[in-house]
Amino acid sequence: MNVDALVSVIAFAVVFVAIFGALYTGAWRSYRKGELDFTAVRLLRWALFGFAAIYVLLAITSLFS
Repeated sequence: MNVDALVSVIAFAVVFVAIFGALYTGAWRSYRKGELDFTAVRLLRWALFGFAAIYVLLAITSLFS
């Protein structure tokens, strides 16, 4: 059980989600103003889910390595 690797994956994921969350919030505001199509917001949402899946796999891998 590699706790140090797990902590580093979690820390990196938190920083990434904070940055990506700011990007998503800006895109959502632009969509609400009519400056952006909903397709871009949907694409960012799928990208966030994809990265979340990757970080879950990294966390599991680092936990059991």
